This record gives sequence, structure tokens and C-alpha cells, in this order.
Amino acid sequence: MMQRSVRLTFLWVVCVVCCASRLNTAAEEGFVSLFNGRDLQGWTAVGPPEAFTVKEAAIYSTGAGPYPSWLCSEMEYENFVLRFEYKTDGWYEGGVLWHVPMDGPGSKLGCKIHLRHDQKAYGLRSPGAIYDAAAPDSIANLPSGQWNRCEIECNWPRLRVTLNERLIHDIDMDKDEAFANRLRRGFIGIQNIGCRASFRRLDIRVLPDQEQWTSLFASGMEGLRTEGNADWQVQDNVLTGQGSDGMAFTQEAFAAPFELQVWVKTCVNGNGGVLFNGGPGRVEVQCFNAPDSTNPTGSLYGISPAQRVLSQDQAWFLMQIFNRGSHATVLVNGEEVSQTQALKPPYKGSIGFQQHTPGGIIHYRGARIRTLGTGQ
Repeated sequence: MMQRSVRLTFLWVVCVVCCASRLNTAAEEGFVSLFNGRDLQGWTAVGPPEAFTVKEAAIYSTGAGPYPSWLCSEMEYENFVLRFEYKTDGWYEGGVLWHVPMDGPGSKLGCKIHLRHDQKAYGLRSPGAIYDAAAPDSIANLPSGQWNRCEIECNWPRLRVTLNERLIHDIDMDKDEAFANRLRRGFIGIQNIGCRASFRRLDIRVLPDQEQWTSLFASGMEGLRTEGNADWQVQDNVLTGQGSDGMAFTQEAFAAPFELQVWVKTCVNGNGGVLFNGGPGRVEVQCFNAPDSTNPTGSLYGISPAQRVLSQDQAWFLMQIFNRGSHATVLVNGEEVSQTQALKPPYKGSIGFQQHTPGGIIHYRGARIRTLGTGQ
């Protein structure tokens, strides 16, 4: 018993010393730990809380609960270097997410490195792939049950991923259409799609931000003017219109080329829209989640109807509007649904938000706009 006690004490001391050494080395390199090795402090379970636990000093994905289910970091990140180790438990697929929002399809709006138990190539869904965006240069993961080391360096426009000391991605995201319209800031997450795996030694080094956006709701209602009879309010970066028909417009005008992002949530059978380009050339992007309508959500109203509906009432969806003068493109939840090359000038005007459902309610969250550079 005495020998066993001494052995356990020795192992505990070795573990503490090794952990302290790793943390000191990471700190010297500018990294901070995202996981304390004891509990899920600093993380939030999106979906069933039993989907994640801590097991043997690692975050353990139990596979419990329905999709969508993921573990979300406390903070959002733009540019960074992320290091982690993972070990799959039997048959597995899932992944690590970055630049993902709280709502919507994370792997389409942000990015996901797809992780699997096997070592077979499946193209854009291979182990090590950026899911549905880029196949890895080689299959570098180890068999199930062995620890893998991964490093993701995202410093826009460069994306580099190393797996087990092999460079499997080196991508210029500005020149790759699969990445050009994805969010460049968001949460880091560990995904659960019903499989089991362990994750440990999650360290991050934050790099300087680059994006420059103008918030459209930062000044509250003072930054907006209204038309019609709807009741408009701004609270916590959310513009809400309810009651009768009406519109709220920004006081400031914006000229093409720009990207406009806004999250939208409608009531049941709700109808609204986002407008750009003032005067007779005003364009409306419809918000109406009815698949059999003439102009469903994402349609350039009366110009180019959306080809499919990727949103639903009472759930937040992201709308991205790219205005490049005569050419405009609309994405809903990360996928293109309509476009035109036939817009008429002027390519400048206020940004408008419409409530068009009698007795209804519509929410617009986090509306922001940025100027597009050459080639964007």
C-alpha cells in the first residue's frame, strides 16, 4: 500500500509539473488556454448539456442529444492561431468550428475542420477537410484511439492548417470562392453529431483584427427615420417593427460597392424586407419564408426571385447583401439564393427595414455594412 501511494503521488507530481511546463511554454509564445482540464468553465453547450463532459482531463463529446449540438467558446475571435489535440473514440465524425455565430448553420456561415476516425479520402468531406470548402492536401490523421495534434492559423486572407506536423491546407481565402463570403469573426466550437471523441490542450493566440464595419443600429432610433405607421424600437442592437405597415431608414446614405449583413426573425407568415439604393432605383430584398410565394426570402423583389427558401419563421437567419452597382447578390444562411446584373443607378441611398404584416412583428439584429475593396 505504501509503494502504491508513493507511486500515485509521484505520478500526480509529474502530471502537475508537465501541465505547468506546457502552460508556461504556451504563455511564452503568447497563447492562452481555452480549457482548464477540470470542467467546462468558459464554454457554453448549445443543445443538450449532456452532450459534453470532462473525462480524463479532456473535453469529451458523449454523442448525446439531437443535432444541432456544439460546445461554444466564451469569446468571439477574428484572426488567431488555435492549437488542440483530439482523439476519436471508435467510429467518429464531427469537427472543430471557428467564426461561427450562435444561430444558423455554423459550418456554412463559418468554417469547420472535418474530423473522422478513418484515413480515407472523401474529397471535401475527408478527414482534415474544411467541410464542403476545401479538401486536405493529404490524409494526415492517426487511427482511432490515438491522439492527433492540430494547428489552425487564420489570419485573413491566409488559412493554414497543420495536422500531425503535416501542412494540409494553405489557402488564400480572398481568392477562393468557397471562403469569400463566409463570416470572418465568430465563436470557436466543438461539434457533436452523435459520435464520441476527446479534445485537450486547446490553446489560442489572438492576432490583430482587420475587419472594419459600420453598425447601423449603434445610435438607436436617433440614427433612423421612419415612414408609415409601424412602431419601431431599438434595444440591444435589435430593431423591432410591429403593428401596422411601415419602414425605418438609416439617416446616412451608403454607396456601392458594399456588403450588408443583418440577422432577421419573422413572426408566423411574417413579411418584411431590407431595402438599399434610394430614389427610383430602390431595391427590396424580401423577407417572407413561404416557399410557394412569388418572391420568397432572399428575392430581389420583382427582379430576381430566390431559387430556394433557407429560412423559417421564428428563427434567426442571416441575410448578406452584396451591392456592386449594377450587380447584386443575396445570400441567406451562407448560400446564394438570388442575383442580378441589371440594377439601375443611383447606386447609393439609405438602408431600409420594412414591417409589412398587419398586426405582426419582425426583428432585425446586428445590421452592419462595410465597403468592398477591389476584387471582393
